[in-house]
Amino acid sequence: MEREVRRTPEPENPRPVARRVPGETASVGDEFVAALAGRDTKRLRACFRTHVKLRALVPSGPQAHEGADGVTGTLLGWFGGAERLRLLESSSGPLGGRLHVSFRFQEIYSDGDSEVIEQHAFCDVVDGRIAAMDLVCSGHQPEAARGTADVHHFDAGELGCGSGLPQEFRRQIGSIPIGSSLEVLARDPSAKADLPSLARLLGHRVLSVRDSPDGGVVLTVQRER
Repeated sequence: MEREVRRTPEPENPRPVARRVPGETASVGDEFVAALAGRDTKRLRACFRTHVKLRALVPSGPQAHEGADGVTGTLLGWFGGAERLRLLESSSGPLGGRLHVSFRFQEIYSDGDSEVIEQHAFCDVVDGRIAAMDLVCSGHQPEAARGTADVHHFDAGELGCGSGLPQEFRRQIGSIPIGSSLEVLARDPSAKADLPSLARLLGHRVLSVRDSPDGGVVLTVQRER
């Protein structure tokens, strides 16, 4: 993943948030995130079985790697350009018969730039080590300056949840910068329940839901990814 150089102010030091699930699989997930955040080659390699397989979907396209050394080098290489990594949020726990690990890093560069990156990995764990991993990556994304995020407005008119509102909401939220907010005015009664659920499913933060004077609903969502 090649990083485009962008000039953005360095944000305040956020407090990491981690959600942990007991058990062997969750433990190796937590260890994997900690080793990657610390860019500790030996510790990260120890999370994998010798013939581990990695399939990754990154902005540049799909990738496939095999072997503990190769997978370790690939993962660390994605963050090689950053001077420091800061763990913002992580979670680790079982999902069906697999281990789901997610994490968000802040990447701080020597030239003063700061970006965020989020990844989700679905893993097969054998004897306490990762044997296979399917990973999806957001790519390197610019951070919105704290305290300066703007609010965008979208009047959905007569669009309803059964007549194109979900698709238009996706387009609208995707067109604003990460960290900014979208205020949606919708008149479809079902939007009050459906739009917040859609926003959360897409990984965004619902800031408020309130009734509008004309009988509709006003939803404010912060773009998170």
